[in-house]
Amino acid sequence: MASSTPGPTASRDRAWIADIKRGDGVSFERLFRTYYSQLCDFAYRHVGSRDVAQELVHDVFAKLWEDRHTLEIRDGVKAYLYAVLRNHAISHLRSQAVEQRGMERLLSENGAPDQPLPMDVARQLETGELADAIKRVISGLPDRCQAALVLRWQRQLSYAEVADLMGISVKTVAIYIARGLEALRQHRDTLRSYF
Repeated sequence: MASSTPGPTASRDRAWIADIKRGDGVSFERLFRTYYSQLCDFAYRHVGSRDVAQELVHDVFAKLWEDRHTLEIRDGVKAYLYAVLRNHAISHLRSQAVEQRGMERLLSENGAPDQPLPMDVARQLETGELADAIKRVISGLPDRCQAALVLRWQRQLSYAEVADLMGISVKTVAIYIARGLEALRQHRDTLRSYF
């Protein structure tokens, strides 16, 4: 007959969580060091990028720390971390898919539906008249939205990196990017001649 008492790992994890709820940074660091590598491997299998996987894991731990006072973990710490990370990875992939579809739609609406994206789009966006036209469109957006767009497209940062730098959630970054794409779509006649 199996014992219903928790094993040493579960007891240790529960003790760490209790300490973290009280603001103990040492227990938080121990939890982080214990699960970081395996969580990164798990995230990598979902997103296919080591850098993005690490960012997602950092986001999960940052959220755990932020929510430490109201944290409710019922099925064990490890299961909790994996579930939150899985949801975060799925959210990241959805955001990237939305951004990609938006950019493809923008290009197709500008008369290039069957042409592949030019190889040097990033360079075109940094120089010349197209960059100026896009800057004019983006300058009409709220400041925080402009900042997210600049960090994402000009500096080539991931949603997680933008969120971290701006101190906002990845979901908010996705909203800002969607607003930027919508603004560009609304000005497609102005931008059409550059594609």
